[in-house]
Formats: sequence, structure tokens, C-alpha cells
Amino acid sequence: MIALALPNLDLAVEVEQINNYLSKLRDQSPYDDEINDLIDDILQKGGKRIRPLICLLSFEMISNEIRSDLNYAAACALEIIHNASLLIDDIYDKDFFRRKEKSFYLKYSTFAAISLTYSMSSFALSLATKTNVLEVVDELIKVLHTLSTSLFLEKQFRSGERKMSKDEALQLIDRKTSCLFEAASVIGVIMGTSSKEDREKMVKFGKLFGRAFQLRDDLLSLLSTAEELGKSGVMTDISNRIQTYIVLEAIDLADNEEKKILEEYFLNKKDYPPDQIKKILAESEAMQSIKNLIENYTKEAIAIIEKYQDSAPRSKLIEITKALTI
Repeated sequence: MIALALPNLDLAVEVEQINNYLSKLRDQSPYDDEINDLIDDILQKGGKRIRPLICLLSFEMISNEIRSDLNYAAACALEIIHNASLLIDDIYDKDFFRRKEKSFYLKYSTFAAISLTYSMSSFALSLATKTNVLEVVDELIKVLHTLSTSLFLEKQFRSGERKMSKDEALQLIDRKTSCLFEAASVIGVIMGTSSKEDREKMVKFGKLFGRAFQLRDDLLSLLSTAEELGKSGVMTDISNRIQTYIVLEAIDLADNEEKKILEEYFLNKKDYPPDQIKKILAESEAMQSIKNLIENYTKEAIAIIEKYQDSAPRSKLIEITKALTI
């Protein structure tokens, strides 16, 4: 199963409620029908809704209260920002398709994609103000800033001027992926309690979840076709010569011949067929190493959640996290 599986969990109701809220957002939008149609089209293309799910479940686990429209406003603001960031990612990575369709910037234009990113980001902040909790808005502003700075860091990973460290690769994961999961976790807490300890715990949970989530996505991209993934996947990273964590691990663990090929390709810009590079990575010892790292991150994340009182939301957060292991 390529997509994140959520086995033995009854999350259909939560996902349907999130989708219903997203489908009615144009009623709260300041934009005209043309812009709203585009935003609707993007948000209704699918998605696992993991970020809003974590936000809602974190709130219920911490507060022991039933979620309200205000919780959906905060959770769906996160989903809007996530989808807006994908528009920029596809331009930056020159990805041809997303969710089994032509990428937005190819379908409408780069200008339209950039313009809509601004609209969606400002709309998300506007939606968050409905919670009347300034800290929720602050968290979303931090997310937008972090996502923006990730592009500057990623530029270094594409330069090939030096081998990046694995710590730097994790920094990139934290900025591109974990920041949204951190925000999802902590916003749920903010709306459910004012405990500083809970916030710190759930920020750490989000970071660990995000790292496991991204490494899992990268690993499965190596073992799958673009058609199975529904997006361009790892071949874009390879063609852009990005030194992902998996690449760095493969270089460290490869034999002399394959190590030389990987270093020449990613560091010296020597031409090798991308399929050859993918094969080396997919068959390297790095695969098992990454699986072990994912398992370690998920165990740490679950240990945080297990400290809370037993409840249905707690159980669902644990099972969602367990589903990241391969």
C-alpha cells in the first residue's frame, strides 16, 4: 500500500467532516468565484487529511471535549497552508503531476500558482482568526515563515558544492514537513489547554511524526512507480540531484564503486541515467537503515502520546503513528 494506511481505525467520520468543512469554505472566503473555484478544485482533489486529523485528535485527547467549528477552522487552516505549499513545491521541483493530475502551474501557469498561494495563505490566516485565539494565528505565521525558509536551505542541497550532513538533511525535513505536524499538534493543545508542558510534548511529537512521515514517503518513492504514487516522486529529487537523507545514508553505506557513482552524480554533477541512480539507492543497505530510523521515531512519538490518559482520540493518534512503520 503506497499511501499511508490507517488500519483498523474508524476515521471515516472525521475525514468526511473535514472534507465537508473544506467544501463550504467559499462561504467564508473574501475572494470572487473564479478564485474560489480554483481553491475548491485544489482542496477537493483528495489528500489523507493527516494534519487536520492530528489537530482535532490532539485537542480531544488533551481537553476531553467535543470538537467544535472553531477546531475545524484551525485544523482546516493547516490543510489550506499545506496545499498552498504544494503549489510552490511543484514549481520549484518542476514536478509534472500531483495526485494523478497535471500540476497546477502546468495546467494554469506559474503566475496563477504563485498568485493562488498568496490567496490561500492569507485565507488560512483569516480562517484562523475565527478561533479568537491569537496563539493559533501565531503558530500558522511561524509555519508560513518556516516553509519559506526551507526553500533557501534546499537550494544548498541542490548545489552539489559539498556533501551535506545528515543533521542538515533532518533540518530540511523539519522545515518542509515536520513544521506542519508540529503546528497541528500544538494548535490542538492550545485550543484545549494552556499547559506549557503539554505544548512542549506535542511539539516534539509533531517533529518526530513529521520525520518518520517524510522518510517513509522518500523510501516508498524509491520502491514505487510515479503512477503508483500519483505524483512525480523520487525521480524529481534524483533529477534535481537533491541530497536527501536516504542519499546521504546510501553514500555512507555503499561499496566503493557505487559510492563513487553516487558522489559523482550528486556532488560533481556527472551524468548518469536517473534510473541507475534510483536502482543503486533502492538496493542499498540504506533501505533497512531508514526503516529502522522510522521505527525509532515512531516509538518515541508513541511514547509521548502513551503518557496521556487512555481515550479514543489517544488510541487513534497512536494507531496513526504506528501506520508509519514499514
